[in-house]
Amino acid sequence: MEDFAGAYLARKSDIFALPRNQDHAVAIFHLGGIAIECRLKAMLLAYHRIADWNLPSQRIGDNLHGLIIKNPSHDLLKSIQNMPALNAIAMSDSYFFGHIENIKRPLGSTNSDYISLRYIPDTQQTISTWQYSFNYINQWLQQNNRIIL
Repeated sequence: MEDFAGAYLARKSDIFALPRNQDHAVAIFHLGGIAIECRLKAMLLAYHRIADWNLPSQRIGDNLHGLIIKNPSHDLLKSIQNMPALNAIAMSDSYFFGHIENIKRPLGSTNSDYISLRYIPDTQQTISTWQYSFNYINQWLQQNNRIIL
């Protein structure tokens, strides 16, 4: 089984090890998306009290209790939607989904997602807006981590 919590911490560390300039923007966006993906996957498994994918949710009282929880792959929104209690809080935050979209598609809504960025040699997209979204999502997940317990 993958160590999603450990991968989150390692990819987050990788982001901050890279110099903050345009030469590394694509790598920062790519690794940052992976970091958020790993954090959400770790939370999703903990939320449903399962140790691996394709097992039924053990979260008593949840809408998904007893249903098979599948790996959401790179779909950040699916990860959140698969945690109904957390999703309800996200729905009440008028900024959350905009920031998730910035992480998912750092070059804009009609461009490649954070996974496909590995095929892009460079970008003129500034890091500052993305960094604000990355920090927002990280802080939001930390503040709402109590929901998964």
